[in-house]
Amino acid sequence: MRIDRLELIGFKSFAEKTTFNFHPGITCIVGPNGCGKSNIVDAFRWVLGEQSAKSLRGERMEEVIFNGSVSKKPKGMADVTMVISGLNGNNPPTTPLAKGGEGGLLNENGEGSSDIRYVTRRLYRSGDSEYILNKNQCRLKDVKDLFLDTGLEVRSYSILEQDRIAEIINSKPQDRRFLIEEVAGVMKYNVRKKEAQAKLESSRTNLQRINDIIIEVKKQINLIDRLAKKAERYKRLSSEVRNIELKVSKRDYQAVKESFEGILSEYNRLREDESLKRADLARIESQTETKQLELLEKEKVLEQIQMKFQNLEKEIAELEKSIAVAKTERDNYKEYLTKLYQQEEEFHVKEAELLIKEEELDKTEADLLSEIEKQKELLKGKTDFARFKEEELIENEELLEGERHEIFRISEELSNLRNDQSRLQSSFENLNHREASSVKDAENLKKILAEIGSSLKDLESNLLEKNNTLLLLNEKKGIITDELSASKNRIENLRERLSGLKEELASYTSRIESLREIIFDDSIKELLSENLNFNLLASISDVIEIEDEYEKAIESALSEKVNSFILPSFNDIEIAISALKEKGPGRTAFIPLNPPSPPFSKGGEGGLRGEKIEVPEGTIGRALSFIRTEEEFSGVAKSLFENIFIVRDLKTAFNLIAAGHNLFFVTLDGEVIEPSGTVIVGEVKGVFRRKREIRELEGTIENDKMMIDRVQAELSSVQQSIERKESDLKNIESNIIDIEKEVSLLKLTADNYREEKERKNRKRVYLSTEIEQIINEKESIEKLLMEKDAEIQLVDSKKGGLEQHGASLQEEIAQRRSNLEGCRSAVTDLRLSITSLKERIESVNKERETVLREITENKQKKEFLLTELSSIKSRILQREAEMEAYEEKIRSLISVADGFKTEISERKEIIETENQELLTTEHGLKLLRNQIDSVSQRIAELDIHRTEHKLKMENLSENIRINYGLEIDAIEADPLTEEDENRLIELREKVQELGPVNLGTLEEYEELRTRYEFLTKQQEDLNRSIAELEEAITKISITTRKKLREAFDALKAKFSEVFSILFSGGRAELVMTDENNILETGIDIIAQPHGKRLQNINLLSGGEKTLTALSLLFASFLIKPTPLCILDEADSALDEVNTERFAKMLQDLSRDTQFIVATHNRNTMNVADYIYGITMEEAGVSKVISMQLV
Repeated sequence: MRIDRLELIGFKSFAEKTTFNFHPGITCIVGPNGCGKSNIVDAFRWVLGEQSAKSLRGERMEEVIFNGSVSKKPKGMADVTMVISGLNGNNPPTTPLAKGGEGGLLNENGEGSSDIRYVTRRLYRSGDSEYILNKNQCRLKDVKDLFLDTGLEVRSYSILEQDRIAEIINSKPQDRRFLIEEVAGVMKYNVRKKEAQAKLESSRTNLQRINDIIIEVKKQINLIDRLAKKAERYKRLSSEVRNIELKVSKRDYQAVKESFEGILSEYNRLREDESLKRADLARIESQTETKQLELLEKEKVLEQIQMKFQNLEKEIAELEKSIAVAKTERDNYKEYLTKLYQQEEEFHVKEAELLIKEEELDKTEADLLSEIEKQKELLKGKTDFARFKEEELIENEELLEGERHEIFRISEELSNLRNDQSRLQSSFENLNHREASSVKDAENLKKILAEIGSSLKDLESNLLEKNNTLLLLNEKKGIITDELSASKNRIENLRERLSGLKEELASYTSRIESLREIIFDDSIKELLSENLNFNLLASISDVIEIEDEYEKAIESALSEKVNSFILPSFNDIEIAISALKEKGPGRTAFIPLNPPSPPFSKGGEGGLRGEKIEVPEGTIGRALSFIRTEEEFSGVAKSLFENIFIVRDLKTAFNLIAAGHNLFFVTLDGEVIEPSGTVIVGEVKGVFRRKREIRELEGTIENDKMMIDRVQAELSSVQQSIERKESDLKNIESNIIDIEKEVSLLKLTADNYREEKERKNRKRVYLSTEIEQIINEKESIEKLLMEKDAEIQLVDSKKGGLEQHGASLQEEIAQRRSNLEGCRSAVTDLRLSITSLKERIESVNKERETVLREITENKQKKEFLLTELSSIKSRILQREAEMEAYEEKIRSLISVADGFKTEISERKEIIETENQELLTTEHGLKLLRNQIDSVSQRIAELDIHRTEHKLKMENLSENIRINYGLEIDAIEADPLTEEDENRLIELREKVQELGPVNLGTLEEYEELRTRYEFLTKQQEDLNRSIAELEEAITKISITTRKKLREAFDALKAKFSEVFSILFSGGRAELVMTDENNILETGIDIIAQPHGKRLQNINLLSGGEKTLTALSLLFASFLIKPTPLCILDEADSALDEVNTERFAKMLQDLSRDTQFIVATHNRNTMNVADYIYGITMEEAGVSKVISMQLV
């Protein structure tokens, strides 16, 4: 794999599109500090998916977008594209890069290579970002997967800056393990292991959740099984009830239908009669309307004439107004003309004054130009003399500068010697402090190790106690969870019962409303719904209660009075009748609270007022005996029912009439026999039956409401109990989490103590070695200090002689500089004088321009004034002509207006005569309308009866449709038998005994069974998945452990070899911090450069640390070469000799690895195959210069 190209657009300092073509070997990126070299390295990190803005040397990710410069605007996005080849193991193309297609690469045959990948990352200033792979949008994960285990990753050793090299040396051992992971190539295994562990944890969580759900579903199945059986029985009984109810509905429907057809026949006949009368009415109304339209046309003509007359008057007024306006404008123009003559005289005077001023300015300019020529002659002489003096001063200063350079060089040498002396002295003192500190640290380590052992023992005891507490809390949690589950089941049952009761309550309430709807017709209901202006006490059906057996007979006897209303007096009745008529067609009856006694009884028996008729033999009894009412309404009941007698059937009634009892009889089936012998038959509305049903339903509703209150109270109690248990459970779970955290913390602390103990033991060994080494270094430094003292005395003496000679030369230069400054001052004064004269000339010129401009403006104003004088004179003449024309027009309009006045008077007389004729016709129409209203009223009464019957039919049909989903005409039911009616009562009682039934339980039961089977299958799948994941994790761990062991051994050997090459001797090794746990062990580095004793890497100098880190890096390359290595000023801490070794190693490794190196070092540049130079001609904008080295 190889990097072929990098394209930057708007990334950091690269404002415009910048392309870097990379080749095999070493490519150096050079340029001064701050030119943008490191931005190229940042571009690589960014396109590979770096998410930390700090790693890109910023605070926010938006800072990577070019933010503008003096001449360039900020960019809206940053775009970096990296082109790579050879990802599939094929050799990358070796021909020079060329554009192919839409930015593709061409192989030797000129065709696009299929082994090339384009990786692009974009960031918009809005914060949106995107990753693109081969011009297709993708995820960050796809980019990371592409480079996994290729060595080209954000956190791998293939991209190293100066700080990253120091980080490798100074980081913790645990942070260095990425080196052996990269060499071993186990990054993909680690990724897969983490993914598998995440899936395993998710599967275990899902399994636990499914286990809980299965337990809950199983409980629900056991609970709902009994309810499902009950619902099945209810369904079977309801089906049988349905069949019988259909028979009943069919019978009732046929009876109502026959009555409806009789009413419809009479209704249609009256409608035809009404249509004929309405045709006559329409004809007469049409004639009348024609006359009205003719009259209206005449009135419109009159209005138009009147309008014309008014318009003439307005026009005359407007003309008079125009004359006044024209006169005012004429007077204003004359006044303005006088002012214009005055301005013309003023312009003549100002023009003469400006011409005189222009002549004065010309003379002043000539005098100033003469003075300037004189001053220039003086300036030339002074300038030549000052130049001669300046040349003499420069010669002396150059001589002094030479001596200063020599003094500076000697001072620098002396400073370096003293710095070396100071550094050696400081090192000697540091060694003394380190020796004392190391001895003290060794003594402290002994005490600390004893304290760690004691603390570790206490932690292990505390950990055992916390684990016991955790077991007890988990057991308590299980008990509360079981109680909570039982309470939730109970609350579901209560909610189900509450829902059933509410549905039943809604059904009863709806039934009551339906019953009340059909008792009164629409006009009566509308009357009752408003604020009444009369006192309505009650309706007859509300105040009378009847035994069930006699309801039909009593209602038939009352007939239309069944819905009559009781009012206190006849006065209230009159008001009520008026109100009813206003509401349109409606019919009812009104009864006074204290009705008068009839003059004669209803029958032929009993003659005088108040005489009570005896009950004839053969009757069941007086109707009054079978009703109950309040004392207040007893008079009304007596007046209605006292002389009405109930008989068993028509035959009995006819026998009584034949025996001479001409009374008012009514049978149990509702046939009415009047004293005149008239027999009235037919169905009644069933008002009393409906009223009784309403009372019964209201009682049932009250019981249901009480039951709902009790269920809601119990539901609230159970809910409170659940809330308490959930609160307890939450507290326990919180305690468990807290204790688990404490246990984890204790375990972590114990592990830290053990690790600390091991580190302290290793440090004791290291301190002993360090004290011995410090003593040897102190002896070496004492010898060097004596040599530096002698060198400093010699150089200091040489510096003193040079400083004395420089002082005398400095005095001579000061005298010459003073003379030169005098000459320069005289030259400056002359130049200032000339400048002042030039400024005065410029001022004169400006003043002349002002005068000339004023002369021009004065001429323009005079021209405008003459034009305006001519215009004003013309306007005055025009206004006088307009005034004369307006006056002539007014005289002609007044003559026309007099003619309009006469015509208006004549037309008004004709219109008045025709209005009287229309009034006579309207009176005839009113009589015809009254006749039509009489017929319409009868039609309305029939329409009410027709509507009532139709409503009954529709109600029956609608009930069947709603309850059974059938059309009543399509029902083919067998004739209803007495046995069916008895069976229906029996079935309803059985359904009632079952109580509330939820038919949804059948479907719910089946759903629960299906869900249980599905969950069981999921449980098996999850168990199998967990086993497979655990096996995969085990295999990955085994493979990773083996690869890490092999990689560590190889890296350890190769590191020691490369270290010896770069340091020209010495030795180094890698040590595991935990030999027994290679999957998590850290890596310690031990280095001993040539000529030094074994020491900790932190004691090495900066250059030695860098070279050690590079040794480890190069060793990694030798074991597992990466396709690319990017080094950002990695050689900055190296001296010249070490840089040469570093460059030589780069050259050797470049056969297998492509190197991109940002550097300032010439030795590194010498081994480069290609060099890119970065410049910043404009602040904040980087540019590129490339060069191939042959």
